[in-house]
Amino acid sequence: MGDTWPKVIRCPVHNIIPFEDRECDRLLLALVNTKEFQRLRRIKQLGLSELVFPGADHSRFAHSIGVMHVARRILDRVGQLCPNRVDENQRTAVLAAALLHDIGHGPFSHAFEKVTGDKHENRTLEIITSEETEVNAVLKNTDPGLPQRLKVFFDEDLEEEAREEAEIPPFLAQIVSSQLDADRFDYLLRDSHSTGAEYGRFDIEWMLQHLGMDDGKGRFFLGRKALYAGETYVFARYHMYRSVYYHKTTRAAEVMLRLLFRRFKERLKAETNEETRKQIVPDAPPAVYRAFSTTIPLGEYLLLDDHALTEFAKACTRCRDSVLAALASGLLHRRLFKATDVTALLSPGVVRFSERAKKIIADAGFDAVFAYESDAPSDTPYKVYGPDAGKPATQIYVETPSGGYRELSECSDSVRPLTKEYTLVRYYYPPSVRDRIRAEAEPLLSKE
Repeated sequence: MGDTWPKVIRCPVHNIIPFEDRECDRLLLALVNTKEFQRLRRIKQLGLSELVFPGADHSRFAHSIGVMHVARRILDRVGQLCPNRVDENQRTAVLAAALLHDIGHGPFSHAFEKVTGDKHENRTLEIITSEETEVNAVLKNTDPGLPQRLKVFFDEDLEEEAREEAEIPPFLAQIVSSQLDADRFDYLLRDSHSTGAEYGRFDIEWMLQHLGMDDGKGRFFLGRKALYAGETYVFARYHMYRSVYYHKTTRAAEVMLRLLFRRFKERLKAETNEETRKQIVPDAPPAVYRAFSTTIPLGEYLLLDDHALTEFAKACTRCRDSVLAALASGLLHRRLFKATDVTALLSPGVVRFSERAKKIIADAGFDAVFAYESDAPSDTPYKVYGPDAGKPATQIYVETPSGGYRELSECSDSVRPLTKEYTLVRYYYPPSVRDRIRAEAEPLLSKE
C-alpha cells in the first residue's frame, strides 16, 4: 500500500474495506502486516471443501479481515444507538480481537488439531501474549496492556477480576463470539459466495439497520421488522452446514486426512529409535514431523500451514508405508472414500452392515482400521440459553410490538425446530469396494 490515506482493501463480499489515518486503523493495518497474520493467507477457510466446490479456496486471511469490517459496522451501529457507550480503547480492543480471532488456526481446518491435540484457541492466546511474536509487539506499541485485555475475548477460563480490569462488557465480547456475531456474519456470506451455494445468503444490511441495543441489560436485539431476516440468518447457517460443511464428499476427504495423520502418529509412537522414526516418511517437513511427535513450541507451530501439509502428503506417496501412500495419493488425486449414510437407521442393521463391510474391505487387501471409518458430525443450528450448560449459548432477542423482547425461537415457529441437535452418521471406505458393499452390505440395513 502507498503513503496516501485512506488505505483500501477490495473484498468480493463487502466491497470496500477502508482504513483511515487514525491510531486504531493504523494498529489494524500493522497487525495485518505481521508475519503471523500473513500466514493466514496459506490456510484455507474451508479446508478440503474445494475438492467439492472448486471456488472454495479462500483463506482465513480474507475471512479475518471481513470479520473485522463487520465488527466495525456493528460498533458504528452501537455509536448511533448509544453515543459515548463505547470508548476508543474498547473499540480498538474489539476490532483487534475480531481481526485476530483465527490467528492461531492450524492447517486444513480442524482435522489437524483433532489428531495432534493442538487447540487453535490456545495458540491464538499464545500468539497474542507471547513476546516472541510480531503481533504482540504491535499490540504493545499501541497499548502495553492491550494483549492482556484481549484475553477477555479468547480465554473462557479467565478470572472474573481480570475481566473486570479489562473493562470489556459482555455485549462487546459478543460482537466477536456469539450467535449474532461478526464471525458468523462474514463466514456465511463469504463461504456462500465462494462455494456458489446460495443457501448461506441473508440480508446483513437489513439486520444491521435494525440491530438494537438494550443498554440497561447490555445486550443486542433485532428490531421487530428484522424478524424474518433473523429467521433467514439462522436457516442460512443450518443449510450451509447440511449442504456445504457436512457435505458427504467433503467429509470423505476430511476422514482420509484424519486417518493419514492418525496412521503417521501411530507409526511414530511405535518406534523408539529417532532415525527409524524419520525414515517412516523420509521427506516429511521437519515441522510436520515434530508436530506429530511432541508438543512443539510456537515458532515451529507457525511454520505449519496448508502448504507444509500438502508437501507432507506428497512425501507420503513416496514412502514405504502402503497405508500412508494410499491415503495421501487419494487426497492429492481426488480418489476419495465413498460413503454409506446410516443416519436414523436402527442399530441391529447398522451392526450387521458394519461387520459385513469390514470383511469385504479386509478381503480386498485393505487394513480395515485405516480403510473403514465412521463419521458423525452434529450441530444445533440455533441454541437456546441453558444456564446449566458448560458453555451457555447467547440468545438472539427480537423486539415485540409492545416494546419488550423475546428470544427468537419463542416468536418464530420456523426457528423452533432448529433448536434441536441433529447428527449425521456415515461410514466411509475405499472406492474400489463400493460396488460389493452396496450389493452385499447395504441390503442388511433394511432387515430390522
